Amino acid sequence: MSYIETFPVQHSTILRIYSEKDEIIVDPEYQRNGGVWTPEKKQLLIDSILNNYDIPKIYFHQFSRDERVLQGKSFAIIDGKQRLETIWAFIEGKFRLSDDFDYQDDPTTKLNGMSYNDIAQEYPKIRIKFDSFVLPIVGVATDDIELIEDMFSRLNEAVPLNSAEKRNAFGGDMVRAIRYISENNLFTAKVRFKNNRYQHYEVAGRFLLLEVSVHENNRIVDTKKVFLDLMARNYKTGKKSSVDEFQNTVNKILDEMVTVFIDQDPLLRTQGIMVIYYLLFKSYMEDGKKITRIQLEKFEERVKENRKIAEESYEFANFDLIEFDRLSQYGTNDVSNIKERLRIISEYL
Repeated sequence: MSYIETFPVQHSTILRIYSEKDEIIVDPEYQRNGGVWTPEKKQLLIDSILNNYDIPKIYFHQFSRDERVLQGKSFAIIDGKQRLETIWAFIEGKFRLSDDFDYQDDPTTKLNGMSYNDIAQEYPKIRIKFDSFVLPIVGVATDDIELIEDMFSRLNEAVPLNSAEKRNAFGGDMVRAIRYISENNLFTAKVRFKNNRYQHYEVAGRFLLLEVSVHENNRIVDTKKVFLDLMARNYKTGKKSSVDEFQNTVNKILDEMVTVFIDQDPLLRTQGIMVIYYLLFKSYMEDGKKITRIQLEKFEERVKENRKIAEESYEFANFDLIEFDRLSQYGTNDVSNIKERLRIISEYL
Protein backbone atom coordinates (compact mmCIF):
# COMPACT_ATOMS: atom_id res chain seq x y z
CA MET A 1 0.00 0.00 0.00
CA SER A 2 1.33 3.47 -0.90
CA TYR A 3 2.23 5.92 1.85
CA ILE A 4 2.83 9.64 2.30
CA GLU A 5 4.39 11.22 5.41
CA THR A 6 5.21 14.79 6.39
CA PHE A 7 7.82 16.16 8.81
CA PRO A 8 9.60 19.48 9.51
CA VAL A 9 12.89 19.92 7.64
CA GLN A 10 15.59 20.63 10.20
CA HIS A 11 18.10 23.53 10.04
CA SER A 12 16.15 25.18 7.21
CA THR A 13 17.64 28.67 7.51
CA ILE A 14 17.68 30.91 4.45
CA LEU A 15 21.46 30.68 4.16
CA ARG A 16 21.52 26.89 4.48
CA ILE A 17 18.78 26.34 1.90
CA TYR A 18 20.48 28.82 -0.45
CA SER A 19 23.80 27.01 -0.07
CA GLU A 20 22.05 23.74 -0.98
CA LYS A 21 19.98 25.10 -3.88
CA ASP A 22 21.84 22.85 -6.33
CA GLU A 23 20.37 19.88 -4.43
CA ILE A 24 16.81 21.04 -5.11
CA ILE A 25 14.70 20.39 -8.21
CA VAL A 26 12.62 23.56 -8.57
CA ASP A 27 10.41 22.44 -11.45
CA PRO A 28 9.19 18.86 -11.00
CA GLU A 29 6.31 17.78 -13.25
CA TYR A 30 3.64 18.61 -10.64
CA GLN A 31 5.03 22.10 -9.89
CA ARG A 32 3.09 25.22 -10.70
CA ASN A 33 4.95 27.57 -13.03
CA GLY A 34 7.00 30.47 -11.64
CA GLY A 35 7.72 33.95 -12.85
CA VAL A 36 4.32 35.56 -12.25
CA TRP A 37 5.03 37.53 -9.05
CA THR A 38 5.12 41.30 -9.38
CA PRO A 39 8.15 43.25 -8.05
CA GLU A 40 5.93 44.59 -5.26
CA LYS A 41 4.97 41.09 -4.14
CA LYS A 42 8.62 40.03 -4.09
CA GLN A 43 9.55 43.07 -2.00
CA LEU A 44 6.70 42.31 0.41
CA LEU A 45 8.02 38.80 1.06
CA ILE A 46 11.50 40.13 1.94
CA ASP A 47 9.85 42.83 4.05
CA SER A 48 7.96 40.09 5.96
CA ILE A 49 11.15 38.13 6.63
CA LEU A 50 13.16 41.15 7.81
CA ASN A 51 10.27 42.18 10.07
CA ASN A 52 9.79 38.70 11.55
CA TYR A 53 6.36 37.94 10.12
CA ASP A 54 5.27 34.37 9.52
CA ILE A 55 5.33 33.28 5.90
CA PRO A 56 3.36 30.38 4.38
CA LYS A 57 4.76 26.87 4.58
CA ILE A 58 7.03 25.54 1.86
CA TYR A 59 6.75 21.86 0.95
CA PHE A 60 9.68 19.71 -0.22
CA HIS A 61 9.51 16.21 -1.61
CA GLN A 62 12.43 14.49 0.12
CA PHE A 63 13.94 11.75 -2.01
CA SER A 64 14.90 8.34 -0.68
CA ARG A 65 18.54 7.24 -0.85
CA ASP A 66 17.94 5.39 -4.14
CA GLU A 67 16.10 8.41 -5.60
CA ARG A 68 18.96 10.72 -4.61
CA VAL A 69 21.39 8.53 -6.54
CA LEU A 70 19.06 8.43 -9.56
CA GLN A 71 18.15 12.14 -9.55
CA GLY A 72 21.44 13.56 -8.35
CA LYS A 73 19.31 15.76 -6.05
CA SER A 74 17.92 15.58 -2.53
CA PHE A 75 14.62 17.45 -2.82
CA ALA A 76 11.98 18.70 -5.23
CA ILE A 77 9.71 21.66 -4.48
CA ILE A 78 6.06 20.71 -4.15
CA ASP A 79 4.81 24.16 -3.14
CA GLY A 80 6.66 27.42 -2.47
CA LYS A 81 8.77 27.73 -5.61
CA GLN A 82 8.10 31.43 -6.07
CA ARG A 83 8.87 32.22 -2.44
CA LEU A 84 12.25 30.46 -2.65
CA GLU A 85 13.09 31.96 -6.04
CA THR A 86 12.26 35.41 -4.67
CA ILE A 87 14.56 34.93 -1.66
CA TRP A 88 17.36 33.65 -3.89
CA ALA A 89 16.87 36.52 -6.34
CA PHE A 90 17.17 39.04 -3.49
CA ILE A 91 20.41 37.42 -2.27
CA GLU A 92 21.76 37.52 -5.84
CA GLY A 93 21.05 41.24 -6.16
CA LYS A 94 18.24 40.98 -8.71
CA PHE A 95 15.98 43.42 -6.86
CA ARG A 96 16.02 45.80 -3.87
CA LEU A 97 13.78 46.58 -0.93
CA SER A 98 10.95 48.98 -1.65
CA ASP A 99 11.54 52.70 -1.27
CA ASP A 100 8.99 52.85 1.58
CA PHE A 101 10.38 49.89 3.56
CA ASP A 102 10.18 50.31 7.36
CA TYR A 103 12.41 48.27 9.67
CA GLN A 104 10.11 47.73 12.63
CA ASP A 105 12.79 46.65 15.14
CA ASP A 106 14.42 50.07 14.78
CA PRO A 107 12.55 52.71 12.72
CA THR A 108 15.70 54.86 12.68
CA THR A 109 17.51 52.23 10.61
CA LYS A 110 16.95 53.16 6.99
CA LEU A 111 17.01 50.07 4.77
CA ASN A 112 14.61 51.38 2.14
CA GLY A 113 15.85 50.85 -1.41
CA MET A 114 18.75 48.70 -0.26
CA SER A 115 19.98 45.50 -1.91
CA TYR A 116 21.15 42.40 -0.02
CA ASN A 117 24.80 43.45 -0.49
CA ASP A 118 24.02 46.99 0.72
CA ILE A 119 22.58 45.54 3.93
CA ALA A 120 25.60 43.23 4.34
CA GLN A 121 27.97 46.22 4.14
CA GLU A 122 25.96 48.79 6.09
CA TYR A 123 24.18 46.57 8.62
CA PRO A 124 25.96 43.17 8.85
CA LYS A 125 23.95 42.11 11.91
CA ILE A 126 20.69 42.56 9.99
CA ARG A 127 22.11 40.54 7.10
CA ILE A 128 22.99 37.75 9.58
CA LYS A 129 19.45 37.97 10.97
CA PHE A 130 18.05 37.58 7.43
CA ASP A 131 20.38 34.66 6.64
CA SER A 132 19.39 32.95 9.92
CA PHE A 133 15.63 33.23 9.34
CA VAL A 134 14.19 29.71 9.60
CA LEU A 135 11.99 28.91 6.62
CA PRO A 136 8.86 26.89 7.48
CA ILE A 137 9.75 23.92 5.26
CA VAL A 138 7.76 20.70 5.51
CA GLY A 139 9.34 17.55 4.10
CA VAL A 140 7.20 14.98 2.33
CA ALA A 141 8.22 11.35 1.87
CA THR A 142 6.24 8.98 -0.32
CA ASP A 143 6.63 5.94 -2.55
CA ASP A 144 3.99 7.11 -5.03
CA ILE A 145 4.49 10.26 -7.13
CA GLU A 146 0.75 10.37 -7.80
CA LEU A 147 0.23 11.19 -4.11
CA ILE A 148 2.63 14.14 -4.49
CA GLU A 149 0.60 15.41 -7.46
CA ASP A 150 -2.61 14.99 -5.46
CA MET A 151 -1.09 16.83 -2.52
CA PHE A 152 0.03 19.70 -4.73
CA SER A 153 -3.50 20.08 -6.09
CA ARG A 154 -4.99 20.03 -2.59
CA LEU A 155 -2.50 22.61 -1.27
CA ASN A 156 -3.58 25.01 -4.01
CA GLU A 157 -7.33 24.52 -3.71
CA ALA A 158 -7.64 27.92 -2.05
CA VAL A 159 -5.49 29.56 -4.75
CA PRO A 160 -7.02 30.54 -8.09
CA LEU A 161 -5.25 27.93 -10.22
CA ASN A 162 -6.20 28.13 -13.87
CA SER A 163 -7.34 25.13 -15.90
CA ALA A 164 -3.91 24.37 -17.37
CA GLU A 165 -2.25 24.41 -13.93
CA LYS A 166 -4.85 22.07 -12.45
CA ARG A 167 -4.60 19.74 -15.44
CA ASN A 168 -0.81 19.67 -15.19
CA ALA A 169 -1.18 18.19 -11.70
CA PHE A 170 -3.14 15.20 -13.07
CA GLY A 171 0.08 13.56 -14.26
CA GLY A 172 0.10 10.66 -16.69
CA ASP A 173 0.95 10.01 -20.33
CA MET A 174 -1.24 12.69 -21.91
CA VAL A 175 -0.02 15.42 -19.55
CA ARG A 176 3.55 14.43 -20.39
CA ALA A 177 2.65 14.67 -24.10
CA ILE A 178 1.26 18.17 -23.51
CA ARG A 179 4.54 19.21 -21.87
CA TYR A 180 6.52 17.67 -24.72
CA ILE A 181 4.50 19.49 -27.39
CA SER A 182 4.93 22.77 -25.50
CA GLU A 183 8.70 22.44 -26.02
CA ASN A 184 8.31 22.57 -29.81
CA ASN A 185 10.01 25.58 -31.41
CA LEU A 186 6.62 26.98 -32.30
CA PHE A 187 6.14 27.72 -28.59
CA THR A 188 9.73 28.40 -27.56
CA ALA A 189 10.51 30.78 -30.44
CA LYS A 190 7.52 31.74 -32.61
CA VAL A 191 4.51 32.58 -30.43
CA ARG A 192 4.25 35.98 -28.75
CA PHE A 193 2.22 35.00 -25.69
CA LYS A 194 4.17 33.79 -22.67
CA ASN A 195 3.95 30.60 -20.62
CA ASN A 196 3.76 32.22 -17.19
CA ARG A 197 0.52 30.43 -16.32
CA TYR A 198 0.99 27.45 -18.63
CA GLN A 199 -0.63 29.15 -21.64
CA HIS A 200 1.60 27.04 -23.90
CA TYR A 201 0.36 23.89 -22.15
CA GLU A 202 -3.23 24.97 -22.75
CA VAL A 203 -2.71 25.43 -26.49
CA ALA A 204 -0.66 22.23 -26.80
CA GLY A 205 -3.52 20.40 -25.08
CA ARG A 206 -5.99 21.78 -27.60
CA PHE A 207 -3.88 20.54 -30.50
CA LEU A 208 -3.78 17.06 -28.99
CA LEU A 209 -7.52 17.19 -28.29
CA LEU A 210 -8.19 17.89 -31.99
CA GLU A 211 -6.32 14.70 -32.91
CA VAL A 212 -7.97 12.67 -30.15
CA SER A 213 -11.48 13.81 -31.08
CA VAL A 214 -10.99 12.98 -34.77
CA HIS A 215 -9.55 9.59 -33.80
CA GLU A 216 -12.42 8.77 -31.43
CA ASN A 217 -15.39 10.44 -33.13
CA ASN A 218 -14.19 11.35 -36.62
CA ARG A 219 -14.96 15.00 -35.83
CA ILE A 220 -13.54 17.81 -33.74
CA VAL A 221 -15.12 18.92 -30.46
CA ASP A 222 -15.10 22.08 -28.35
CA THR A 223 -11.58 22.76 -27.09
CA LYS A 224 -12.92 23.67 -23.66
CA LYS A 225 -11.78 22.70 -20.17
CA VAL A 226 -14.23 19.83 -19.73
CA PHE A 227 -12.99 18.02 -22.85
CA LEU A 228 -9.32 18.77 -22.16
CA ASP A 229 -9.64 17.41 -18.61
CA LEU A 230 -11.50 14.33 -19.87
CA MET A 231 -8.75 13.66 -22.41
CA ALA A 232 -6.03 13.98 -19.76
CA ARG A 233 -7.84 11.52 -17.49
CA ASN A 234 -8.82 9.02 -20.21
CA TYR A 235 -5.27 8.88 -21.54
CA LYS A 236 -3.48 9.02 -18.20
CA THR A 237 -2.29 5.40 -18.25
CA GLY A 238 -2.63 2.28 -20.38
CA LYS A 239 -2.80 4.01 -23.78
CA LYS A 240 0.76 5.24 -24.25
CA SER A 241 1.06 3.99 -27.85
CA SER A 242 -2.00 6.05 -28.84
CA VAL A 243 -0.69 9.09 -26.96
CA ASP A 244 2.65 8.75 -28.74
CA GLU A 245 0.85 8.63 -32.08
CA PHE A 246 -1.15 11.79 -31.31
CA GLN A 247 2.01 13.50 -30.08
CA ASN A 248 3.94 12.64 -33.25
CA THR A 249 1.11 13.85 -35.48
CA VAL A 250 0.89 17.19 -33.68
CA ASN A 251 4.65 17.63 -33.71
CA LYS A 252 4.86 17.12 -37.48
CA ILE A 253 2.28 19.83 -38.08
CA LEU A 254 3.99 22.22 -35.67
CA ASP A 255 7.35 21.57 -37.34
CA GLU A 256 5.78 22.71 -40.62
CA MET A 257 4.31 25.80 -38.94
CA VAL A 258 7.75 26.67 -37.56
CA THR A 259 9.09 27.00 -41.11
CA VAL A 260 6.45 29.64 -41.95
CA PHE A 261 6.26 31.92 -38.91
CA ILE A 262 8.97 34.33 -37.74
CA ASP A 263 10.32 34.60 -34.19
CA GLN A 264 7.90 36.33 -31.81
CA ASP A 265 5.48 36.49 -34.71
CA PRO A 266 2.76 39.17 -34.44
CA LEU A 267 0.46 36.70 -36.21
CA LEU A 268 0.80 34.42 -33.16
CA ARG A 269 0.17 37.02 -30.47
CA THR A 270 -2.97 35.38 -29.02
CA GLN A 271 -4.08 31.88 -28.10
CA GLY A 272 -7.41 32.27 -29.92
CA ILE A 273 -5.96 31.93 -33.44
CA MET A 274 -3.72 28.94 -32.74
CA VAL A 275 -6.28 26.17 -33.30
CA ILE A 276 -7.36 27.77 -36.59
CA TYR A 277 -3.79 27.90 -37.88
CA TYR A 278 -3.20 24.32 -36.71
CA LEU A 279 -6.22 22.98 -38.60
CA LEU A 280 -5.36 25.08 -41.63
CA PHE A 281 -1.82 23.69 -41.81
CA LYS A 282 -3.10 20.16 -41.19
CA SER A 283 -5.53 20.46 -44.11
CA TYR A 284 -2.89 21.87 -46.45
CA MET A 285 -0.36 19.19 -45.51
CA GLU A 286 -2.91 16.44 -46.16
CA ASP A 287 -3.46 17.93 -49.65
CA GLY A 288 0.28 18.24 -50.27
CA LYS A 289 0.07 22.04 -50.36
CA LYS A 290 2.10 24.82 -48.72
CA ILE A 291 1.02 27.94 -46.85
CA THR A 292 3.12 31.09 -46.91
CA ARG A 293 3.34 33.70 -44.20
CA ILE A 294 2.54 36.37 -46.79
CA GLN A 295 -0.85 34.73 -47.37
CA LEU A 296 -1.65 34.78 -43.66
CA GLU A 297 -0.38 38.33 -43.23
CA LYS A 298 -2.48 39.57 -46.15
CA PHE A 299 -5.54 37.87 -44.70
CA GLU A 300 -5.03 39.61 -41.34
CA GLU A 301 -4.53 42.95 -43.09
CA ARG A 302 -7.72 42.38 -45.07
CA VAL A 303 -9.66 41.70 -41.86
CA LYS A 304 -8.35 44.95 -40.35
CA GLU A 305 -9.18 46.95 -43.49
CA ASN A 306 -12.64 45.43 -43.59
CA ARG A 307 -13.20 46.45 -39.98
CA LYS A 308 -12.54 50.09 -40.89
CA ILE A 309 -14.87 49.84 -43.88
CA ALA A 310 -17.61 48.42 -41.66
CA GLU A 311 -17.19 51.24 -39.16
CA GLU A 312 -17.72 53.81 -41.92
CA SER A 313 -20.27 52.02 -44.08
CA TYR A 314 -21.42 48.56 -43.01
CA GLU A 315 -23.09 47.72 -46.33
CA PHE A 316 -19.79 47.92 -48.23
CA ALA A 317 -17.95 45.57 -45.87
CA ASN A 318 -17.36 41.87 -46.46
CA PHE A 319 -19.71 39.94 -44.17
CA ASP A 320 -17.47 36.86 -43.86
CA LEU A 321 -14.54 38.99 -42.72
CA ILE A 322 -16.77 40.82 -40.24
CA GLU A 323 -17.86 37.46 -38.91
CA PHE A 324 -14.27 36.19 -38.65
CA ASP A 325 -13.37 39.34 -36.72
CA ARG A 326 -16.34 38.91 -34.40
CA LEU A 327 -15.77 35.22 -33.80
CA SER A 328 -12.10 35.88 -33.00
CA GLN A 329 -13.23 37.89 -29.96
CA TYR A 330 -15.81 35.54 -28.44
CA GLY A 331 -16.19 31.82 -27.77
CA THR A 332 -13.04 30.84 -29.64
CA ASN A 333 -13.14 27.33 -28.14
CA ASP A 334 -16.63 26.49 -29.42
CA VAL A 335 -16.53 23.95 -32.24
CA SER A 336 -19.01 25.98 -34.31
CA ASN A 337 -16.77 29.04 -33.93
CA ILE A 338 -13.68 27.05 -34.93
CA LYS A 339 -15.33 25.56 -38.00
CA GLU A 340 -16.68 28.88 -39.23
CA ARG A 341 -13.40 30.74 -38.84
CA LEU A 342 -11.58 27.88 -40.53
CA ARG A 343 -14.04 27.99 -43.43
CA ILE A 344 -13.60 31.74 -43.90
CA ILE A 345 -9.81 31.77 -43.83
CA SER A 346 -9.63 28.65 -46.03
CA GLU A 347 -11.87 30.19 -48.69
CA TYR A 348 -9.88 33.41 -48.60
CA LEU A 349 -6.58 31.62 -49.10
